[in-house]
Amino acid sequence: MGAAERRLGPRTRERLTEALPAAALDLTADDLAKTEKAVPPGAARGDRHPPAFMAARGGQLSRETPARAA
Repeated sequence: MGAAERRLGPRTRERLTEALPAAALDLTADDLAKTEKAVPPGAARGDRHPPAFMAARGGQLSRETPARAA
């Protein structure tokens, strides 16, 4: 996988099997309103990982270890 390539989705078949039933859900307006109330816009923001961790990874989260400065 190249440095600029990104893959979205489950990492394993097991996780895919767990997630697929969600595609068949029909959310009502009430369901969406409850979700909006529980997690309002902007509630999930910011960095996913601490800056020190990302710096140590060279800013990459791929499974490949980034090249380290000599």
